[in-house]
Amino acid sequence: MKTAKQLVNDSKHFCVLPWIHFHAWPDKKVMPCCIADSEQPVSEIKPGESILDLMNSDEYKKMRLAMLNDEKYEACTRCYDLEDNGTWTLRNSQNKVRGLDSVDLIEMTNADGSIDEFKLKYMDMRFSNLCNYKCRSCGPGCSNLWGEEKLKIISEDDFVTKFGRKETLVTCTEETDFMDNLKPYLNDVEECYFAGGEILVTPEHYECMDYWIENGLADKVNLNYTTNMSILSHKVDGKKRDLFEMWKHFPNIEIWASIDAIGEQGELVRKGFKWKKVQENLLRIRDEAPNIKLGITPTISVWNIFNYCEMFDWMYKEGFISAENPPRLNILTYPDWASITVLPMDARKKLIQKFKGYIAKFAGNDEHIHLRNDFRVLVQTLWSGKDDKAAMRKFFQENDQMDGFRNEELDEVVPQLKEVREWCLEL
Repeated sequence: MKTAKQLVNDSKHFCVLPWIHFHAWPDKKVMPCCIADSEQPVSEIKPGESILDLMNSDEYKKMRLAMLNDEKYEACTRCYDLEDNGTWTLRNSQNKVRGLDSVDLIEMTNADGSIDEFKLKYMDMRFSNLCNYKCRSCGPGCSNLWGEEKLKIISEDDFVTKFGRKETLVTCTEETDFMDNLKPYLNDVEECYFAGGEILVTPEHYECMDYWIENGLADKVNLNYTTNMSILSHKVDGKKRDLFEMWKHFPNIEIWASIDAIGEQGELVRKGFKWKKVQENLLRIRDEAPNIKLGITPTISVWNIFNYCEMFDWMYKEGFISAENPPRLNILTYPDWASITVLPMDARKKLIQKFKGYIAKFAGNDEHIHLRNDFRVLVQTLWSGKDDKAAMRKFFQENDQMDGFRNEELDEVVPQLKEVREWCLEL
């Protein structure tokens, strides 16, 4: 049997995260990490259970034993598959960054896979689905406003059948003592990833921030966000909180702004998005917050693919996209009727030619390899598509319904879709 140090350094299956990481979703499901199979939770937040109780669930113990025996764990298939293709994964990075520092914790694992001590070094929290947007590519799972709109379209019974609940707002802290249990573990946190919902309107986010600041711990916590970048201040419990002032306590912050398009297109794709305000927030962070690394993470879909280059050009000009800081693309696969792969070939060919122009633009300089590769990925994804009139008809059906409720006109804002709609109607 390999030693803990050998596992950290050499194993193709071992991951340090089950000893140092906590990742939970609004529905109270505890997952091994954000990469793991979402259908295979390892625990569930319940009233009266401590964080250590959650980390010692039967599934967590089973997971640790598999890791210690250098065996594959079923929920971790995505990392294994990515690594087989030569991709550096979360497993690789966490073993490298935190593995050797956690050898003592690993070695203290009990024979049944349980642990007597848990040090939370890396936290990834999705406290709730509270959100101030209802993006077309999203749904009730990540936005309570989406849930409220959905209840205007379908009955409460159908909503319960589809989403497993009648409440539109879901939070892992509701009817639990989770935050009280969590706070002592915040003392050990080295890195925290915050997402939502929209994390910057989430009260629990500010509780964590307050704890680190008030206890003199902020300077050792690296913060990482995915946020819609709609606000830089928020009222919590009747008190206005200035994020700019709070972030000054943290020396290392990375923010990934979820922006799919700029201007009118952006406001249509992400309902609630105000381009002028978001633009103002981005520029302020760039110009006044040297401790913050700011990047862009767009969701690529039928809604924004025709206007992606316009957003890219603006972000590149203003320095939010660069050779050193490429966008973090999220290419939508669900719902499948909004995937760029279902567009008609004529539309895909036009987009491919446009993106090939950007590949040529960034050719000849190794510094721009990531920017070139991003456009290559878009080209490859479009080439992999197949004309799917049924899927595109579903796309327009769903969007016509949204347009009716939101008093919007998708085809007017994204005129390239008019030709696609006509193609769908052809017999």
